[in-house]
Amino acid sequence: MINFVYLISTEWNWQRFKSPYVISGLVVMLLGVIILIFSNKIAYHITLKIKDADDKKLANVGLIVKSVAFLVAVIGALLAVLFVS
Repeated sequence: MINFVYLISTEWNWQRFKSPYVISGLVVMLLGVIILIFSNKIAYHITLKIKDADDKKLANVGLIVKSVAFLVAVIGALLAVLFVS
């Protein structure tokens, strides 16, 4: 059986947070989460700039903004976890 407490305590120590990849990954992930929180407002402002905007265009722009925010958060999380020196 795998002892997860031992793995977490040995793999995740404070030395890992000194890596620039982990720091930049956490910053990018935080940026993605902030964009995701404000995605409705961002989509609304983008839709206002489009001519002949309607609810369907707002929904499409909102979906695109949420997808980009989710992608940024996933890239930040992967950067923080995978590229550790």
